[in-house]
Amino acid sequence: MIRKKRNYKDNGTTPCKCGEHSKHGMGVRGGARKDASHNSDSTVSHCILQEKRGIALATALKTSIIILILAAAPAANAGPFATAVISSSGLVPGYEDASTVLGSPTLTLYDPWANSFQGADVDISMVYGPWTADKIVNLSPSGEITVRFDSPVTNDPRHYYGADFIIFGNAAFSGADSNVWVDFNTDMASYIINDTGSAFSLDTMSVSVSQDGNMWHTFAGPTAGGYWPTQAFSAWDANAGAWDHNSVSDFTKPMLPSLTPGQLGGLSVVDALALYNGSGGGTAFDIEELGLDWVEYVKVEGPGVIDGFSKVSVTPEPATMALLLIGGAGLFIRCRRRK
Repeated sequence: MIRKKRNYKDNGTTPCKCGEHSKHGMGVRGGARKDASHNSDSTVSHCILQEKRGIALATALKTSIIILILAAAPAANAGPFATAVISSSGLVPGYEDASTVLGSPTLTLYDPWANSFQGADVDISMVYGPWTADKIVNLSPSGEITVRFDSPVTNDPRHYYGADFIIFGNAAFSGADSNVWVDFNTDMASYIINDTGSAFSLDTMSVSVSQDGNMWHTFAGPTAGGYWPTQAFSAWDANAGAWDHNSVSDFTKPMLPSLTPGQLGGLSVVDALALYNGSGGGTAFDIEELGLDWVEYVKVEGPGVIDGFSKVSVTPEPATMALLLIGGAGLFIRCRRRK
């Protein structure tokens, strides 16, 4: 015997959505309950109340998730990079475009000497720093450049390793074989860094910061343009024999402070990636050393090369995020069951 599915439309009733009445096979006809033992107005009110509670819970969950995502974002500002050049002077002729330091550090450049002097695009890596005039600014011994961020660089203990901003230069590790130069098609899985982890194009530029652009505070150390060389991409595609352009390094993440150049000595570039741990390199600065809570201006004095400036992002807390999302998911499921 096949039991016919109850058709509420045929008998003029509709199931109650609150779950308390429909489980008894009761419905609402013309706005009143079929069971005369219950008042029709209270029944409809009960259903509506349950619906509103479910919607409110779902809305609260969505709002909580959005807040969590925003809180976990690297910054609540327009971007992590310097956005304006306030002043510059004493730039080396041919490298006088100060705007090259704005925005993201260089990812790729056209090298006219690559590919047997036929020219080719070469990706920036720890063994190949930016050097062309359209990518960097070169400060003479008397040169300086001052930039501003669109919102303050804050002294936040949640930042990676306590650092607050990073300056990128054009240093690069020397290869183990001085006769082998990096080209557009160099195999980074077999290109070996020199035994000591020494680098060339290291600079020692003085760095100062300011809240108003007038009163300056100068770091005793470190200096800009030193370790660490920029690493534009965080993954090597072995099949393509090239850097994975879908894996741009995190320029808001400084290098581990306890890491030393010698630890990379003798490693292939691909093996050294593990020690970079997703970082884009650069030299990190902590404004707490100067007793400041925030700054908006950064000034660098030469000689040396600058490629970019970036704020440091907040260290993510995946465990906390996972627990909150799991708890929220449980609340959402419970809400759905009650509807």
